[in-house]
Amino acid sequence: MTITHKRTMRPHRISLCIMAALAGSSLPSLAQSVDETLIAQATPSSNANTPLSNADSGNENDEALEKILVVGSSIKGAKVTGSLPVTLIDQSDIDAIGATSGMELVSSIPSNGTVSFNGNDVVSGVYASRGDVASINLRSIGTGNTLVLLNGRRLVQHPGSQTENSVPVTTVNMNSIPVAGISQVEILHDGAAAIYGSDAVAGVVNTQLRKDFAGYQFDVQYGEAENTSRDKITMNMLSGWDLNNSSTNITLSANYYHSSEVMASELPYAANADRRAYLEGTSWQGDTNFRNTSTTTGWGRFDASSSVDGLTSSAGRFHIEDVDAGDADQQCVLSNGLCIDSGSITTDTQGYNTNQSRTLLPETERANAFLFLNHALDNGAELYGELSYYWAESNSQRAETATLTSAPVTISSDAYWNPLGTSVNRVEGYDIPASGLDVTVSAYRILDAGPRKINVENTSYRMLGGARGAIGEWDWDTAALYSEAQTDDITHNRTSLSLFQDAVNRTDESAYNPFCGGTCNSQAVIDDFLIDVKRTGKTALGLMDYKMSNASLFTLPGGDVGAAIGVEWRYESFENDYDDRLDGTVTYQDDVTGIAYASDVMGSSGQPDADGSRNVFSAFVELAGALVSPEMDIPLVEKLDFQLAGRYERYNDVGDVFKPKAVLSWYPTHSLQIRGSYAEGFRAPNLEQLHTASTTRVNYPTDYYRCQASVNKGEIANLGACNISDSAENIRLGNTELAPEKDFNYGLGLTYSPDWIANLTLTADYWKIKQEDLIGIRSYQNVADLDYYARLNGSSNANVIRSDVTEDDIAFFDGSGLTAVGDIIEIIGEFENLDSRTTEGLDLGMYYQLRDTKFGSFKFKLNAAKLIEAYQSVDEQSAQLESLGLVLDDVGDLIGMDGRPEWQASGTLTWTYDNWSAGLYGKYVGEFYDTSAVNDETGEFWRVSSWTSVNTYGQYTIDNGSNWDGSTIRLGIKNLFDRQPPLADETYGYEASLHSAEGRFFYVRFKTFIDG
Repeated sequence: MTITHKRTMRPHRISLCIMAALAGSSLPSLAQSVDETLIAQATPSSNANTPLSNADSGNENDEALEKILVVGSSIKGAKVTGSLPVTLIDQSDIDAIGATSGMELVSSIPSNGTVSFNGNDVVSGVYASRGDVASINLRSIGTGNTLVLLNGRRLVQHPGSQTENSVPVTTVNMNSIPVAGISQVEILHDGAAAIYGSDAVAGVVNTQLRKDFAGYQFDVQYGEAENTSRDKITMNMLSGWDLNNSSTNITLSANYYHSSEVMASELPYAANADRRAYLEGTSWQGDTNFRNTSTTTGWGRFDASSSVDGLTSSAGRFHIEDVDAGDADQQCVLSNGLCIDSGSITTDTQGYNTNQSRTLLPETERANAFLFLNHALDNGAELYGELSYYWAESNSQRAETATLTSAPVTISSDAYWNPLGTSVNRVEGYDIPASGLDVTVSAYRILDAGPRKINVENTSYRMLGGARGAIGEWDWDTAALYSEAQTDDITHNRTSLSLFQDAVNRTDESAYNPFCGGTCNSQAVIDDFLIDVKRTGKTALGLMDYKMSNASLFTLPGGDVGAAIGVEWRYESFENDYDDRLDGTVTYQDDVTGIAYASDVMGSSGQPDADGSRNVFSAFVELAGALVSPEMDIPLVEKLDFQLAGRYERYNDVGDVFKPKAVLSWYPTHSLQIRGSYAEGFRAPNLEQLHTASTTRVNYPTDYYRCQASVNKGEIANLGACNISDSAENIRLGNTELAPEKDFNYGLGLTYSPDWIANLTLTADYWKIKQEDLIGIRSYQNVADLDYYARLNGSSNANVIRSDVTEDDIAFFDGSGLTAVGDIIEIIGEFENLDSRTTEGLDLGMYYQLRDTKFGSFKFKLNAAKLIEAYQSVDEQSAQLESLGLVLDDVGDLIGMDGRPEWQASGTLTWTYDNWSAGLYGKYVGEFYDTSAVNDETGEFWRVSSWTSVNTYGQYTIDNGSNWDGSTIRLGIKNLFDRQPPLADETYGYEASLHSAEGRFFYVRFKTFIDG
């Protein structure tokens, strides 16, 4: 049965205000357009923080230009940006990309790896970060290693985590930044802990929003997908007012976004979890890795308290199934005409397609509002403030609730529907004791309860007040910031274990019947055990800082040397409040066996509430300037600039650190620059790693010890052909003794702007990051593998907990030469400072502008990123697994593994001519290997093919003397060639953290301006 649903969301009060503002505004003519965008790359010939209009004019009077800060330096007005590998995303890039969310924007950066927090996660449970959230992962070294700033200061962390390498990581929510209000995005591809502190390992992303705006700007965009029901609407407003004789400016931006839900059933490659049909004609044909249907079905798997000849296995196991005339083992003796068969469910014949009831892309509604206030004082100082609010709601659904083997439900012998009990439904003709048998529900999916409905609401706000000015030659800036974020994640249609047990153990017809394939129970019976399950997460950020800088503190023979000093205090906190049925307030105790379990939610392990906070004090110093100038007339050294910086940070929970940075920029000629850098950095353990007492997730490890038994008996050819797995609880323990991770960052780059081609710049930057004391924990699979290794050598792994050995287990291992063991039910690990990792790569760029030709003006930008090395150290235990030929998770050579393509690239081409303009954006993601799929015959990983997507738009600016003068109309297409994402062994058949399933998407946009 394919289940789909559509819901109409009631507009949030903020979105109603935005729509009312848009609808109620008159639209007279436009006098002036918005300011020029900024150039897209720091180059020798044009400073990255210089407005394009000034750069074009050839004005060499640098003193006349406004002193502006660019990411990578705290010296206001210093000419050091060309020494740093900084790239910008400006408005023309955003137009070509067609981005309507932070996720689409960060996905366009070639050096960005997987977007692990991507808003499309409707598979994970209540413990994961779901809803409208997006992360950034520069250099593919992991989420949380990139510092994210808004207008030069930190953003609050999103309330919630995801696991990478089995470790919880946190992120700033990039979707909370309004794309329509962006002036530019500055991306520093260099370690910057000495300037900014913790997290700036791979680089820094600073988003500058529009401010000091006067007038009104409105736009609305609507689009629809070609092959699915997806549609989107976006409405934006930017307004500003100059007051007090232009000494005061207030700028307000407001944004509204809505996208509709897409079900997995709408796309062929996502509709069925069994994707072996896509492998026909290849060496992978029939490979079981792509058979991702579930053995937990509505037919159920049950264990009787003792065996019954002719009905159960020797250990008492049986399942229910429909009539099959070719199956001699089934006994069709149930009152509803269905059959009992001994043993477990067969995947090929009874596997359940969980994707038939899943959402592929959630329905999302989002609203942002951002207010800036700037006021110039008579003494030359300036007061400024920021106030922002973000709200988003996401709705989706996932497959029906299923039991866990770690939390079974026992049906008593007197339960009404127990076929081996004492009720009227007892089957006759078998050697069942007169007192009946208890039956344990080992694996069962409650199909007749319907899919689980997920609603996630995210909110955050930010308040900032500051002042800046100058004292003599020193510029100063100080501010105080406070921000909070909250996530309310509710799953409807969940099942209480205790209430479910009450329902199945009733002794009359009102009992729930699990022996009918999940299709026979009334809604009234089902409603008795349905519950809502909630997680509330909260985070907070408080910050106060004071910075001073002088662009010409002293002078060397080569020129001025600038300096900056500053101090900062930062407060961070998090809180996770889990549902009472998850955190131990309400527990589940099996009424028949008396065994107690921490969680009363079917399908979810228990999790205690967690909270924590920290205070951080830091101080930094920076020097930057010129060692050699052109006037010194030194051969092969036209210019030589430097930057030195150091930062001290003291944490009240993990100690203190000091990290330095050095940068050197050498111009052999005015058209060629060679730049090099060395930096040390660190990343403090996040608060969840420190303060979460235990994190429990349900995983499905392959039990290679059992696989070895099948190989020994000749049932399968090798371990690669084995798929013996069951649900197990993966328990990960927090550790308050964790130390910060350390990193060493090396960079060497060049820029070349040939004299013989005007407005062309070529860049190449080599980088290398060595990380030490990485916080890690072995993957659940590798912990299980260590138990396999130990048992082959006469011992066992204490971190792998197995169930008691049953007669079925003894029968399974008979003839294998191996000692019988029970199923894996728990895997335990603790977060530790473990491994080291080395990652290196190459960034390439080409930037070209062709202006004022008879065919118009053209702007071209191409960026590419290549991973040269990604290697994580192999310790002694990993080497043991490697000796057995087993896959090592997240260690060894990681190039091209699991979302680390060797090559990524993106480019934009924009054209303007009179009233017409157009843009083209292309994105390339190279091939990589999906290690979750190992070929049954060759042992090779599945190769995920490369993928290219192209977006385009055309635009016309109205200029007919009417009130609509200056308004623009744009028609655009995303994924112009309708490229489907390449096949991967993932939930929906593709890698959602790198590829898109949206298909070809058409949109129209109208934008207009009103004078202030």
